[in-house]
Amino acid sequence: MRGHILIASVILMSLFCLGQTLECFRCDLGFWDLCYTTKTNCSDDELCYVGIGKAASVLDIKVMGCLPMEECNKTTVVEFLANKTLYIMNTTCCEEDFCNSSPAVQLSLTPLFLTILLIFQMMGAF
Repeated sequence: MRGHILIASVILMSLFCLGQTLECFRCDLGFWDLCYTTKTNCSDDELCYVGIGKAASVLDIKVMGCLPMEECNKTTVVEFLANKTLYIMNTTCCEEDFCNSSPAVQLSLTPLFLTILLIFQMMGAF
């Protein structure tokens, strides 16, 4: 009887753990703090991450999503042609659902909204 209870417990725990993957925000490419995000599920060997970098030494870029654990918390330099840096990206990983969000990401539409309100006010719509 104990054997059946043990087997049933193991099966129940296995079923409970299935589908329990890490959920993260995903942004394929954003500029400054503006990033269109969706939700995504990571694989078992991946963590949520935010990558912040600079393209052509001028443009701030941001990416988010899932990243293999061995690629976490690194700086990547992507070069084009002979030692011409295309972009530098610093990745930071975390291990909780939706931990790759930040106040800047969540509030990124606030400046746009305020600008639109100002334009409407200047046009006399309010």
